[in-house]
Amino acid sequence: MAISSRGTSLFEVMITLVIVAILATVGYPSFHSYLLQARRGEAQNHLMALQLRQEEYRLVHGHYTADMQQLRPDPGSDYDFQLRLNDLGYVLTASARADSRQSQDTGCHLLSLDQDRQSEPTACW
Repeated sequence: MAISSRGTSLFEVMITLVIVAILATVGYPSFHSYLLQARRGEAQNHLMALQLRQEEYRLVHGHYTADMQQLRPDPGSDYDFQLRLNDLGYVLTASARADSRQSQDTGCHLLSLDQDRQSEPTACW
């Protein structure tokens, strides 16, 4: 005569929890790295959009603007965007906010793009 068991034992639940904990421990750092890269990609896309708006402004007005508000920066970002004019044109920069999640993106805190599409640091682009 076969004995049927209903439900799960405490041992089975504990084994399941251990397996889930191991998978979470292994998977979280990789997932976190992908999130940092995704947010950095958003900042890069926004820098390129600002560059296009700066070039549009130059086509209409004959010169580059020094006013970042003319380029309509994205206020809801993990980065602060700045615009600096120089003798050759301009440099757009995105710096990770110290209080944001992106501050953990080591080596890529500051992204820049100039009028010739030269980007720095190259390892982050």
